[in-house]
Formats: sequence, structure tokens, C-alpha cells
Amino acid sequence: MELKEYKLSDFVPEFFEFRQSDDLSRFGCENIEDNLIRLEKRGKIHFENRIAVCPSCKSHHIVKNGTYERKLIFLRIGEQKCIIQKYKCKKCGKVFYSDLSSLVYPNSNITLPVIDCIENLYQIYGAGLHKIRFNLKQQHNVEISHQSIENIILNSKYEFDYDNWYYSGYYLFDSLWTRINGVWQYILALFDVKLNTLVSTKLVKSEDSKTIYNFLNESLRNQKKISIGTDLKHEYREAIDKLKVKHHFCKFHVKQAINKRFKGYFDKNQLNEEEMEKFIDLKQHIFKILDANNLDEAKKLRDELIDKNYPKNKFTHKIVWKFIISYFKKLTTHLENNNIPSTNNKIENIFQKVFPKHIKRTMKIEQGLSSRFMLKLNHWNIKNEKEKNHTSF
Repeated sequence: MELKEYKLSDFVPEFFEFRQSDDLSRFGCENIEDNLIRLEKRGKIHFENRIAVCPSCKSHHIVKNGTYERKLIFLRIGEQKCIIQKYKCKKCGKVFYSDLSSLVYPNSNITLPVIDCIENLYQIYGAGLHKIRFNLKQQHNVEISHQSIENIILNSKYEFDYDNWYYSGYYLFDSLWTRINGVWQYILALFDVKLNTLVSTKLVKSEDSKTIYNFLNESLRNQKKISIGTDLKHEYREAIDKLKVKHHFCKFHVKQAINKRFKGYFDKNQLNEEEMEKFIDLKQHIFKILDANNLDEAKKLRDELIDKNYPKNKFTHKIVWKFIISYFKKLTTHLENNNIPSTNNKIENIFQKVFPKHIKRTMKIEQGLSSRFMLKLNHWNIKNEKEKNHTSF
């Protein structure tokens, strides 16, 4: 006695069209188009077209012309020897095969559901090649090599067409460093604050101001340009100023830079307790300006800073006059408009989720980096869309 349960459609092919869609899971190919019929005959899966059309002359005058055998790898049932129906056109004489394009790519034996599973395992969990291979074997009864898995990831087709998108005008910009075959390169990324996703990326070998300007200018052509937020790199400032867009600094990076400069000054200079208190008081006053609740409060604190009795030397002059006073507008832009974020946390977060440090150091070719980046970004966008459409009660 066999444990397998048979149905009438297993013996009478004409009854196949009445089979429920959930029953197709037995074949490991639930989502193929209706024109491709799956049958089981003598323990083998047969594929044929419900309506065969000659690919050469588009004639419907077709007759069956034998079969051929082909190995295909399915989810749950693994590798199977399948019988593919051949046809001959009575009008032009062309011999052709059942159209399997909805099930498997040309010159491949790995079905699309398996490919989708591999891509999902990578983009959701960031799993490595050997972990994906182990999961496929344990959970889905699929045995393929890690090189085949790598080829699937390299050839993934996830690309985003932003040509018809309308951006909000509020952006964050940053670059992500990565190493490809031992050479450091950069992924330039433009993030739309309202869409909550990266809208443009580009892999470059240098992040000089000219390269950044060309990237931003090309990405924002015919789009709203209200503000762009960045960290403190001077290359970013030069490019955005040339673009003539309102530029604002990330408050987190500003505080980080100020803390670093004060710490460096304290380490290099021996200060008595009174001098130390004055420097700390100066730093706290600067932080009050950065943390102001509105623009009027920030301006009032700025004016107080100018009149404040703090140690006058090259260090404090550079901090107060060359930075805080000179770039006061870039430091407080978010207080003028609630749509402008005070930090770059959103783009930093997407970088950490899409391309964490343990991955970005190990790339060997540009195609691998691009494919992995887009797969992870696709998952981010899917989650983002669900969150936007979610209703809380």
C-alpha cells in the first residue's frame, strides 16, 4: 500500500482543470499560468499547453509530436524527471515545445518558486549561501549547490523604476563605503524623507564634490528640491551649495564632531579645574542651541553665545565663529520647517538594515554588490508599504 493519495484527475487528464488551486502545491509550482497544464502519468509529471500556438506563424493548427524528458527542481518534491510535450505546426511545419516560461527560466532547471524562496531567504534574513542551502534541504527538500544559489542572487532582477515617481522635495544624502575585491568604493544614496525609502543609488570610486553634484543633479532632475540633509563632510557642502538647494546638517553628527573636538583639546592641553568648567559650560551652551525648540529660542541662545565670557583662543574661535555662527542656518533649518528632519537617522537605519558591516566588507564583484543591495532594499520597501497601509485601532 502506498501512502500517497490519488485523485481522479491523476488518471483522467481531462478532469485536471477542476483541480483546486491549493492542490497544486503537490507539484511545487502553484503560481504558473493557466495555459500550462500539469499532469501525473506513471509517476512522472507531464507538462503541456492547454492551447498551443505556433511561435513562428501564430497558427492554432497544431498537432502533438512526441515528448522529451527534462529534469526540473521543485519546492517540496525536489528534483523530478518531467515529460514535456512537443508540438508541430501544420501550417509552417515548425516543431516547438510546451511553453514553460511561467515555471522556469530558459536554460535552467531550477523552477521560479525555488528562486523566489532563495531570494526571500536572503532579503528577509540576510542568510549566507551555505545557510540558504541548508534551509532549502531541511525545509523544502531541495538539494542544489551553493554556487547555483550564488548565481541566482547575482542574476536577481529587482530594479526600481523611479522615472514616474514624484519626490517630496525633502531628502537625506549619505554615502556607504564598501570593499569590492579589496578596493574601497562608495554607494551614493539619496533618501526621500516622506517616501521613507532610497530613491536613487550609484556605485562610484570616489566621493569628491564633483561626483556627488553630478549624482544629485541627475537624481533630482525635474523633481522638487526643498532641502537635503547630510553629515559634515565638506564635499557634501560644496556639491549641495552648487545645486542651490537648502542644506541642513545632521544634529547627531554635529554633536558627535563637537564632542570629539573638545575631547581632543582636553587631551592635548592641561587645564585647571576652573578652565575646564568654562570649556564644559561653552560646550553645553552650544548643545542648547542645537536642542532649541524653535528658531527664536535658537537665535536668542546664539546671541547669548556671542556675548558669553568664554576662553578666547584659536580652538574656541574655530568652534564658535567658524562653525556655529557661520553655519547657524544649516544647523537650525529643521526649526523652520517641520518636514525637515533634525538627524540623518532614517538613512543610517536603512543602511544598517540593507547593508550591515559584516556584508559590505566581503563583496568581490560589482554585480554581486548591486544584486544583494537591491534585494535587501526591495524587502525594506515591501515592509515600508505595509506599515504605511496599516491601520491601528
